[in-house]
Amino acid sequence: MRRWCLLRSALAGSLLLAAAPRLLAADEAPAPAALQSPAAVPPAAVPPAAVPADPEQQASEPAPPHRRAGLVLGIAGGLLTSSARGYPNDVAKIDVPQYEAHMGLGVAMGGAFWLGGALADWLTVGIGAFGGGSERGGLRGSGGAFTVRIEAFPLFYRGGHFENLGVLFTAGTGGYSIQRGKETVAEGAATSAVGLGAFYEPWRFWQLSFGPQIEYSHQFSDSMSAHTLVLGMRSVFYGGP
Repeated sequence: MRRWCLLRSALAGSLLLAAAPRLLAADEAPAPAALQSPAAVPPAAVPPAAVPADPEQQASEPAPPHRRAGLVLGIAGGLLTSSARGYPNDVAKIDVPQYEAHMGLGVAMGGAFWLGGALADWLTVGIGAFGGGSERGGLRGSGGAFTVRIEAFPLFYRGGHFENLGVLFTAGTGGYSIQRGKETVAEGAATSAVGLGAFYEPWRFWQLSFGPQIEYSHQFSDSMSAHTLVLGMRSVFYGGP
């Protein structure tokens, strides 16, 4: 009987030793979240608050165009008045009074066209050409030039009608001649050309703008000087907005 009791005690001790590691692991395991105290539960991550935009940065960002953008294609024409004087394109005859040809103020038609792009609502840049001629006192003067054309709307940000009031500047090179019948009596084969003007575009249809324009051009070289003034209308296609 005593031997049986010892055997049972030894068996119980073996089972207790075998279960001890599991009991220790269970004690060390964290309790389920539902059973943990509020203090033991880590707080949930809170997303950072949105940082408001810097007003200075917003002010520095350019506003989207609302009047002019993209491709620019224009044409202008109207009543032309011009006068010119010059000499044959011969060094020996330049500034010699007997070879001078002088044409008084004549009236005819003239025009210009240009192609470019809008860099901003208030600024466009392009390339183009202008030409025309007139006749007076048996002499006929005619010429033209290829130019770079810059148009600006300096009062654009005042809004209203000022958005459509602009000025223009042109510069380039061309030619001008004075003829009596079929004879060329004066010629500027490679004249410089500069021009200034003003315009107003109050009317719009689709992407087209219309309005009056006045433009003055001066062509000059060693053998030629010609002044041209064109008063007429213009039509301009703006690709956007």
